[in-house]
Amino acid sequence: MRNKKSLLFLFIPSILYLTMTQSANATDWTVMVYMCADNSLNEQSYQDLSEMMQVSSTTRVKIIIQIDNLSSSVEPNCRRYLIENGNKVLLSDLGLIDMANPQTLIDFARFTSSHYNADKYFLILWDHGNGWPLGVYGGEDNKGIIYDQSSNNWIGVAGGELRYAMTEIKKVLRKNISIVGFDACLMSMVEVGGELTDAADIMFASEEVTPWNGLPYNDIFSIIINQPSLSAIAYAKKLVDVSTNSYNNGSQGYEPCTFSAIDLKKLGIAQNKFISCSNLLSRYANTANVQQIRHTVQTFSIEHNPPTELDDYIDLIDFLIRAKNIISNHNDLQKITEITESLKNSVLAYNHVGSYLNNANGISIWFPDNYLSMKKQSSDYLSLIWQKQSHWLSFLNNFYGIDDIKPSAIELNNSQIGRNNDYYIYWNQSIDLASVRYNLLEVKSYNLIFSDFCDTILNWSNSGFMISSQHCFSYPTALFSGVGNNLNNELTLTEPIQLKCGGLLSFMTYYSTEESYYINNHLKCDIFYIEISNDRNNYQAIDSFYGNAKIWTEHRYILPQSESLWLRFRYKTDATIISNGVFFDDIKIYDFYEPRAIASNQADTSYYIFDISKGTYYYLATPVDSFGNIGFVSSIKEITLSDYAVPYSLPSPFINECKIFCDYPHNERLNLYIYTISGELVRKFNYSDFRSNMIYWDGKNQSGREVTADIYIIILKSNNFTRIGKIAKVK
Repeated sequence: MRNKKSLLFLFIPSILYLTMTQSANATDWTVMVYMCADNSLNEQSYQDLSEMMQVSSTTRVKIIIQIDNLSSSVEPNCRRYLIENGNKVLLSDLGLIDMANPQTLIDFARFTSSHYNADKYFLILWDHGNGWPLGVYGGEDNKGIIYDQSSNNWIGVAGGELRYAMTEIKKVLRKNISIVGFDACLMSMVEVGGELTDAADIMFASEEVTPWNGLPYNDIFSIIINQPSLSAIAYAKKLVDVSTNSYNNGSQGYEPCTFSAIDLKKLGIAQNKFISCSNLLSRYANTANVQQIRHTVQTFSIEHNPPTELDDYIDLIDFLIRAKNIISNHNDLQKITEITESLKNSVLAYNHVGSYLNNANGISIWFPDNYLSMKKQSSDYLSLIWQKQSHWLSFLNNFYGIDDIKPSAIELNNSQIGRNNDYYIYWNQSIDLASVRYNLLEVKSYNLIFSDFCDTILNWSNSGFMISSQHCFSYPTALFSGVGNNLNNELTLTEPIQLKCGGLLSFMTYYSTEESYYINNHLKCDIFYIEISNDRNNYQAIDSFYGNAKIWTEHRYILPQSESLWLRFRYKTDATIISNGVFFDDIKIYDFYEPRAIASNQADTSYYIFDISKGTYYYLATPVDSFGNIGFVSSIKEITLSDYAVPYSLPSPFINECKIFCDYPHNERLNLYIYTISGELVRKFNYSDFRSNMIYWDGKNQSGREVTADIYIIILKSNNFTRIGKIAKVK
């Protein structure tokens, strides 16, 4: 022990020395500018570099640049510089690199912190930006900020890439990033801030489009070069004023703009409270007053100058202030006032140039003016930390009031409880913008009665559909809807299906159809219908879908009981956009034997099934949301019980009389005995008293007298079989 202790005393001064040395060597500030100019901003990057070179790094402030230009540029590809003495000093030439790879950004932070250790770090992301959702460049699958033309890649916000990069940079720095700044458009959003709350202290960004000249780098770097001891909060406040003033007939001329600094810790607190605000606002969402607020609230846009009510981004604080004016309930008003003040407190500073931005308050939120825009991007939005905390999509869904989005698919599992034939059936929660309930179906058996692998069209009466090898789930072909304007193609079974107890329809789809903007309050879309009929004349749609699902997906539907059920697929298009149509494959129909609805309209995602008789059972669950949208039926879950259940009563406990249910081999001739808990015989029933595995007991003993409230032992017995159970009578 002494040797270890003496080594420890030797080691501790070394640690203290290293710590003091590192602290002494650390600068006050290191600025990291991550410039992705491998795109249409290539020429502008040189102008901003020129502004940066008007200042110089000092012993207390270091300015490090990583810039990636077009391969055809004067200074092509990616380089790292130290800004010093009016020059850019080359630190490394990285060649052709993907700036939109989060690891590239992380590596830049690792390099900078290892060579230019600082007490505080200011990271600037310089490029095109579009807030949280779909990007300006590269097609509908690209999102976020940092567009690299050579790789055709983005750092996504909704996809979690930005959050991942910032979290890893925090690990590299071993502290929060003091300020994350965006020299990019539309990034001062709660959705973007929510992705940064765990990794940074302050976000500096613009609610509006950032003017082409970007930030006034000479001005903003001069602040900490002249005042290196500034705190992050003090510096962030100065960044807002200096940047705004530069566009108010200052160094950058005159252009409308906004800038704001957000305290991310306070934003995180507001974010965690916001779910109560979303729930509150949902009660008012689909009212004329809220609709009017949406028409008049401050908006921001990359498309319109000045912005219009059609733009997707609104000032969140302006919206809440206006919402307060229509709420008369005192408790509701108090809640919305509290969250409004909480959000205001998170805005350290904001400023703007341009009268049409007078209602900007520093932080925006996504609020599309129409349902379709929300629907198309809702699946991406679900991945955001902001949505997970705030449930903002639920408010939006109530605002539009026309939800046609299915609850997400669910899958069943089960677990046995105890030694009896008791089971929990449980399933994952369906994801939906509205509240979801569940229906659970039990089936004794099922059989495949129709199967079509879609290699021919012989099973169908056809008008316009065809066989295609372009996309197929099972080789070599699939059925195809066809494409074109004003179609009304139909594909109907040549023979009806008989389903004496109902059944299940299953098939695979891959589709891309039109779903576009409203015209006279209607969606324009090409629709694929699944329809059934009992007489081949009057068809009922069991589902319809449109939009894009470019992966093969299984669709499952419960079919009703019918002596003659006709199945029809129909594809109807309008007169405008032509999309790629619908491919479907592997069509199967099963019939059910003894189906039984064991749970309906259930909020829980589990169901307790007790004393199941020996045998095999099959279960299916279906989610249904509050707008009536029915999700796809789960796959079939099989449960096999190899032992017989103990006797039980219904009701349980009973008051006056009950039915005693028994599970036993059918070839056994049994008697049933009811005993008191002390072993006294109360009642005996013979085999002839059984009715379909059930005994009726009137609650009386052998002498015809009513028994007292108590626990009773049930013994089901023959020469070869015995089962013992307990039932209870109450007053």
